[in-house]
Amino acid sequence: MANNFTAAVKQHWADMFQENLEKELLALEIAGEENIPNGTTKNLPYINFQKPVNYVKYTSVTSQDAITGNDQIVINQTPMVPFEIDRIDMDDNYLDVTPELIQNAGYMLKSAIDWDVLAQAMYAKNLYDNRWLNATSGTSAPVELTLTAGTGYIPTVFGKSKARLTAAGVNPNTLCLVVDSDTVDELSNLGIEKGFNVADESIQRGYRGMFKGMKIYESNNLTATRTLSIGTNPTAGDSVTILGVTFTFVSSLSNPGDVLIGADAAASVANLVAAVNGEAGEGTTYKSVEDPSVLAGVTATNNTTSILFTSRSGRMYASSNLTATDDKFGAESVECLITAKGAIRIALRNSVEIKQDSDPDSLVEKFKVWSRYGLKVPTRWAAKMCRVSIQGAAAE
Repeated sequence: MANNFTAAVKQHWADMFQENLEKELLALEIAGEENIPNGTTKNLPYINFQKPVNYVKYTSVTSQDAITGNDQIVINQTPMVPFEIDRIDMDDNYLDVTPELIQNAGYMLKSAIDWDVLAQAMYAKNLYDNRWLNATSGTSAPVELTLTAGTGYIPTVFGKSKARLTAAGVNPNTLCLVVDSDTVDELSNLGIEKGFNVADESIQRGYRGMFKGMKIYESNNLTATRTLSIGTNPTAGDSVTILGVTFTFVSSLSNPGDVLIGADAAASVANLVAAVNGEAGEGTTYKSVEDPSVLAGVTATNNTTSILFTSRSGRMYASSNLTATDDKFGAESVECLITAKGAIRIALRNSVEIKQDSDPDSLVEKFKVWSRYGLKVPTRWAAKMCRVSIQGAAAE
């Protein structure tokens, strides 16, 4: 049976999770909410616009077909934060342990939802990269933002993106700009130097401000990607660092973060991918890092002679120290977003739910905290979004 005191305050725990989640959740600021009271699916129908025709007196006109379409939003995401506490610890440290667990669980739920919402930027119909806005030729690469006039001049990048959306019929008063902390810093510097009303107290604190008439939201839950080339089998001591976590190639495992050198480059790549993702092989092909939670938003994709790292926590601050000259990181892309509020739709079934169970064979209380939701960018609204691929770091 659950500890009576903790069971009595379980609802209080849920309320605290709920408060932390709603207070910090960017998703509820920029996404439009859909209500799905029953089931998991809701249709989002739309009708194509009709073209006007010229009427000539006493002449019959031809009616146009009303072309309709339908999008669907499905509740299919369930991020969960499971944890457990021994009743001995609850009795001894209840007031000390509980707040930290609540804060951590609330933060991870917030991150999971914001990760998924901001990842919808990939469905934007418009893209600004080094080929400029919606270019159809050339090599796509992230644009490097600059404070001086040039290809990546900040007012040009965000100004042209805004102009494209307003030309598509977006009310400029509903536009918001979601960028990472480094870009907020650049905007703040530009505001100070150029006199824009962006260098106010709120944006310096990392919250909100205005730039070119758009509301700015700062988030470290934007999607970032970066590719590491490994065409030559690493040698002992070669290393790769992501978000301050170092993976070191070794001939025999000894320390946290060690990755076993394989028979060839492809085998070593597979071992590093498994280490980053926490896949099978712990203790045999790699040793887990001391704090895997640092890489909670990072995944690695095996491309045989390279690895695509994807972070849902923004910039990865990645670096490599590999013996082969050609083995290095390429440029990093951080996918910022300009969108009309409500272009991304969210159906939030359970903001916060909490379940508490007792282990029958021990004094352990197990807790599961989760949320339940679905996301969709309707066909009509994809044109009201612009993904701005910004260079988070240059190629090594």
